[in-house]
Amino acid sequence: MTTQVRQVNPVESPSTSVQPPTTTRTTPHPRWLLGIEARIWRFLGQIGLYLHTFAHPSPKPPSFIRQFPTTIFASGEPAILELAFYVPKDYALRMKEGQIYPAVVNLHGGGFTMGTAKDDGRWAAMVVNEVDAVFVSVEYRLAPQFPFPTAVEDGVEALLHLGANAENFGIDPEKMALSGFSAGGNMAFTIPLRLQTYLQSIKNEIESKSVSGSLPTPPLPQIVSIVAWYPNVDNRLTREERRAACIRPDKTLPPILTNLFDESYMPELNSKMSPFVSPAAASDEELVTALPNNIAMYLCEWDMLLQEGELFAKRLKELGKRVHCVMIKGKRHAFDKSPYPFSVDPEVKLHYAEACGLLKDAFEK
Repeated sequence: MTTQVRQVNPVESPSTSVQPPTTTRTTPHPRWLLGIEARIWRFLGQIGLYLHTFAHPSPKPPSFIRQFPTTIFASGEPAILELAFYVPKDYALRMKEGQIYPAVVNLHGGGFTMGTAKDDGRWAAMVVNEVDAVFVSVEYRLAPQFPFPTAVEDGVEALLHLGANAENFGIDPEKMALSGFSAGGNMAFTIPLRLQTYLQSIKNEIESKSVSGSLPTPPLPQIVSIVAWYPNVDNRLTREERRAACIRPDKTLPPILTNLFDESYMPELNSKMSPFVSPAAASDEELVTALPNNIAMYLCEWDMLLQEGELFAKRLKELGKRVHCVMIKGKRHAFDKSPYPFSVDPEVKLHYAEACGLLKDAFEK
């Protein structure tokens, strides 16, 4: 017996006054303790991903790493971020001949608390081979050391850096896509929303000074597609509500882990109301103007995030977006990251291949 997840009305703007979600959490854990817990889970997670690499075909390592300094947002300390590049065969030679590639900018999963830019090597390899695109995975900063909004703002910084340096990287700034897994799938939606408000703030500043000017970061990245794998899109819902709506709550991530994720990245309950952490909280206008027309969402039947994902996909369709939403039957959250070392679930390749076809179609339009 399952419960229908409650539908939460979208927030008209980030400043709209709405009551934060109720929660069973009482006394927050100290940040130092969350930091220790996060390091333990990161270690365990990397063991699982190491076992994940044994199955054939093994994930490919990045072709090269590039670094850049954050320069835009004042909400966090400046940092040096890494970008992991996966590139097609003969990339350097074809660049010299003048070829430019579409780019897929990827955000790894891990509840904003775990994971690395190298976790999605199988997905990267398939995108590079099937789409003939440059794949760039962002090493965004992790909670609890860097809570909201650091991760999403790091993602915006990476996107703007790639756009501004598109010629150097051999990518077409007008043919860029976002992909992400779990928390990274969330960021695939929140990054365009945050980017839009950033660009609007610059426009407003120029207009308020009554001087001629234009947006300062040419060329700006044009996002033509989003591929989100089992994303969390409405953090206004409690974990209890989400588990109650799942047909197999025994298959969901354990509370000890999800509580760590939520406390680490969203220590202030009011932050869950922001469209930059809950894209379902964005207004219709914000979603229409910030998100691309081509959106693919891959959801898992045994995932506590299934119903909110389906509701969000339905809403995007009603707003006129071309949404390809797949519910993968009999699979739990992060089904494609199984630590089983002897084989890869054949459905992983099936759905990865379909998503690559959708990306290719979006880039060719």
